[in-house]
Order: sequence, then structure tokens, then C-alpha cells
Amino acid sequence: MSAIRNPMARSLILAAAVTLFALPANAEDMPSSALQAADMSGVPEGFDSETWMAAGGTASVIDHQNGSHIIEITADDLVPDGIYTIWWVNEATFGMDMGPGGGLPANTFTADHEGNAATQIAVDSDNDYQMMVIAYHADHRTHGDMPGEMGEVTFEHLMGPWPGPGGEMPM
Repeated sequence: MSAIRNPMARSLILAAAVTLFALPANAEDMPSSALQAADMSGVPEGFDSETWMAAGGTASVIDHQNGSHIIEITADDLVPDGIYTIWWVNEATFGMDMGPGGGLPANTFTADHEGNAATQIAVDSDNDYQMMVIAYHADHRTHGDMPGEMGEVTFEHLMGPWPGPGGEMPM
């Protein structure tokens, strides 16, 4: 193999390599997770189980920026105009650890009048989050760094593996 001696050719090759490696990976290479309906905390008053369990969505890493993953969450068949929050959940030695996905208030979104939603959050790309939970707030309050009383005012609506390095559903 011979060295590239032309300085202009070397500059063009270097510029092309920098551009190539600075581009985000192909969408097929980025982690994505299905979010399934959940009723472990019950179904809010005024909703039947069939309607509640029809919800679904995806969480996909769509970009890498400065040590962060940009995650897009899309969902349908949510509570129309419902207030939701995104949570990371990890299995711990005793119980579970959790926190607001993307921090506060970035973890909050509202479904549209048809029950559809799309939002984005940014998290450290080297996180160890295992599971994503999307919680519905029947009292129309997000409760800050904790989700609120589960089964009373807050209900897990969607859950699935976190789309990233630690993403797996705890057993």
C-alpha cells in the first residue's frame, strides 16, 4: 500500500473521514424498544381494561450528541389530553431504583386530543437504565422527582426495555 503524497488528496480524504464518523449511525444501528401497555398499578377510574391495554409505543435512540442519547418516544391510544411522565427503572438489591427519564421537567408530556404523543428526551449515553415506564397522572399533576401515589393518582401505562446500553426488563 502506498502513502498518499498529494497534500490536497490527503486533506480531502481526512475531511471525508471526519464527516463520515461525525454522522449519526444508521437508524437500524440505533437501539429501539417496544413499549407495551401495563396495568400493574391498576386502571384509572372511568377506563375499562380493554381500552387501557390498547395503548402502545416505541422508544428509539435517534441521535448521539456530546455524550448524550436523544431518545424519541412515540405512543398511541393514550388517555386523550392526558398528562404523562417518563421514568427509568432499575432492579436493585432491595426493590427498584427509579428517576425521571431525561430529568425534570423534560420527562413530562401531554397526549393530544386523540391520545397520540411524541416527545424527546436526552440522557447520558453511558447510562445503566434497564426499563422505561410511562406513567399517566389522573390528578393532572406530575409530582416532581417521584411519580405520585401508584394506583391512586398515578398509573403505569406503558413499559419496556430502556433503549440503550443497559436496556433489559428485570425478571
